[in-house]
Formats: sequence, structure tokens, C-alpha cells
Amino acid sequence: MLISDAKGFVGQWVEVVYKDRVGAEVVDTAEVFDVNFVPLYGPCLITDIGEIRLDRVVACVMVVRNKAS
Repeated sequence: MLISDAKGFVGQWVEVVYKDRVGAEVVDTAEVFDVNFVPLYGPCLITDIGEIRLDRVVACVMVVRNKAS
């Protein structure tokens, strides 16, 4: 994923598919706070579940979250 693509997800809830350290695909839902350069990791999605390196992102899709009443 490119930085320019990732910036379109800032402030949104997304379903992100990424590879973990051993190469297994992980699917998770996260709120994207920012896209930034993290030393030693490179460009990352900054989310509520942690930093996700952009070079490990396989897919990212916006999702609609229902607000609790």
C-alpha cells in the first residue's frame, strides 16, 4: 500500500488484512488515526490496535460502524 492510498483512510474504520511477523495473514477491524513514518519500521498506519507497516498490508476496506444507543 502506498502512503497516498493510506491517507484516504485516516479518521475511518477499516477492515485491514496484513501479514504478521511469520507471514500469516491477519484480518482485523481498526480505526485509523494517522499515516506516519515510524523509525525502524518505515511508513505505517497508526491505528487503535497499533502500528501496521504499509509494506505488510494486503488489503484495506472502509467499514461502517453502528453506533450503540
